[in-house]
Amino acid sequence: MMRSLVCALMVAALWTQAGCSRARKPAAPPAKTAEARARDLVRINQFYSTVATLHPGEKELLCYGVENARAVWLSPPRRQVSAAYSRCVEATPAATTTYTLTAEGLDGVTAIRRLRVAVGAAPPAGPRARIVDVTVSALSVSAEKPVSICYTVENSTEVRIEPIHFNGGAYSKSCAVDQPRQTTTYVVTAKGASGQDVERVTVAVQ
Repeated sequence: MMRSLVCALMVAALWTQAGCSRARKPAAPPAKTAEARARDLVRINQFYSTVATLHPGEKELLCYGVENARAVWLSPPRRQVSAAYSRCVEATPAATTTYTLTAEGLDGVTAIRRLRVAVGAAPPAGPRARIVDVTVSALSVSAEKPVSICYTVENSTEVRIEPIHFNGGAYSKSCAVDQPRQTTTYVVTAKGASGQDVERVTVAVQ
């Protein structure tokens, strides 16, 4: 009898302890510091055109770079472009145009930058600049490994390679060296007295 009473009291005590126990709430994650929040903010690092003034009908390259962006739009016309650290896209404005680049961050905050591209008079008569060929030392490299971009042009007064800001002047043949951190499309633009020619080549970064 006594043993049964003791067992009953022990069971009751266990039930009482179980009924009073509560699950602990998970600890709240530590709040981000102001410095950490600043690092995570969406940023437009660059937005520029490769030619200051175009002739009607000529193609233009708009180059940009963003960080911490989940979506990027370029207008006019409004279109979504990749959220890349460094990239160039083609545009052919019929008249002087102000382009707007909008980058949306992971927290919904947006960054905006504008760029005015002027379109002037028709080009003078004469031979157009022509890119004969563009070659790269490798189509696929490891991050920050050097890659050479070489070109041959005709009738050109200036050759530029973006997004690395290389200016080859009026030389008909030259090379530039870069160490890309991510897959990059290099844009070679040959400008002449009566127009320009553009070629692209992409190097993948593994």
